Amino acid sequence: MQRVAHRTHSSSFVARRSQHDTAAGESDIQGPMRWSFILALCIAGACSENSESSAAKDASAPKDASTSTDASTTDASGSEGSVEPDAISPVDAGSDASVGANCPPTGASDIGVKDPSLLKPSERIVVSQSGTVVENVDVDGDIEIVDGASNITIRNFRIHTTGYWGIFVRDGSNVVIEDGEIDGLDQIDDGIRGGSYTARRLYIHNMGGDSFKADGDNLIECNYVTAIGQAPGAHGDGIQMMGSGNIHIERNNFDLTTGELTACIFPFGTDPVTGPVYADGNRLNGGAYIVYCDPNLHMTDNVFGPDYAYGPVTGTCGTWTNNVWEATGETIPN
Repeated sequence: MQRVAHRTHSSSFVARRSQHDTAAGESDIQGPMRWSFILALCIAGACSENSESSAAKDASAPKDASTSTDASTTDASGSEGSVEPDAISPVDAGSDASVGANCPPTGASDIGVKDPSLLKPSERIVVSQSGTVVENVDVDGDIEIVDGASNITIRNFRIHTTGYWGIFVRDGSNVVIEDGEIDGLDQIDDGIRGGSYTARRLYIHNMGGDSFKADGDNLIECNYVTAIGQAPGAHGDGIQMMGSGNIHIERNNFDLTTGELTACIFPFGTDPVTGPVYADGNRLNGGAYIVYCDPNLHMTDNVFGPDYAYGPVTGTCGTWTNNVWEATGETIPN
């Protein structure tokens, strides 16, 4: 059993945190900010793929933190149903069947929120229980994973916030984020940050800073990213990497034509990434250089657009194979 706390807050809620909480490695949020909103709890291992939908619960009344719920999916409206195991399991890198979209996306219409009619208003969400499914929410604020929660699914969602990030895997693992939109309102530092997450079929736009920060064990596939680096002095990156590597960047469209930009792919965060990063089949456009190479970065079958300040690539990659100009198909040397 899991515990559910569903609280309603006034419209004056502000997602932005105090200055001491801006870094990923700092202490967890304390007090009412942390527990401001926890919903959509599901113990994935106990859910049956063929279980019947249970009766809808009344989501209008606040639930006490001690209230428990059966193992089932709960959306913002309080309705429940079974959890598909595949929705919580990581996919094999590059699996067309698992992605199920036009990849790389040509624009926002190819991916993003799957069914906007299902979205229900929500304020910020904190997930602390393993097996949680968050779906069908329109979030005014962020979503944060804490307390080592694992096997988390976030799907069919929209986030709009002026805080520091859209989704932060602060302390969690095996997090799947799919079929959603993150609008940073030209202010937030990161669309998604942390390690051990899969991000697919997302529309990420109007970031003050970066779209992705990847700390290791990440799969980032079939996303459309545009309008990042919108804050003054931003140095925006499509994806900035650090940590242990094992990062797969596959068939995304980083369409970075505006903003203060560094690169589409930047394998240097606080420290350079220490393990392998594989970038395959992406469309990459925009940046001071479109790609900053590193020996741990392996680039294959990527297409480069025309927008950059200084050149398509700088430095030397570990692998550089069949990376070409979009306009001509001509191979780009490294």
